[in-house]
Amino acid sequence: MNNDAESIKEFLAGNMNGFHKLYSRYERQLFFYIKSMVYSRETAEDIFQEVWMQVIKKLPKFSFKGAFRNWLYTIAHHKTIDFIRKSGKEKLVSLSQELNNDGLTYEDILEDNSPDIISMLSAKELEDKLKVIVERLPELQREVFLLRCDAGMKFKEIAKLTKVSLNTVLGRMHYAVKKVREELCDR
Repeated sequence: MNNDAESIKEFLAGNMNGFHKLYSRYERQLFFYIKSMVYSRETAEDIFQEVWMQVIKKLPKFSFKGAFRNWLYTIAHHKTIDFIRKSGKEKLVSLSQELNNDGLTYEDILEDNSPDIISMLSAKELEDKLKVIVERLPELQREVFLLRCDAGMKFKEIAKLTKVSLNTVLGRMHYAVKKVREELCDR
């Protein structure tokens, strides 16, 4: 049994320590994902709290068939999108070309021909620059980038979560990675 399932069962048995384990395991990356989508720290804190309140409320109905992480990010995604829609801040991004069934693989899409940037920067410098660059990505690309890189979700999981095709997710990731590389090379 994985750590998440053990923590969930511990919480459902009445031990709050189980919930605290889940919370501490996902707190940082979940908050960063939400904040990167809405930009405002205050708004992100509100959404973050709503997500965890929903988790507490719905955890007794958790099926254990899927990963808790995916379930958690699905809740966060819906809460964030609800906020964006209510606030009228939804931005539509026009992708000039979407990937179709032309035989491209993940490696082809994410192939890197740029100089080795990582070796030129310290880890802290790279992390700081990357955060700024990611926050400037168009919303739909930023979301896919964060779900893949920060949350470690698979492209198929992201497609299911965001209710778009796998090719659309791959296209968004392709353009996000391309923009991130271009920004890093320019700096």
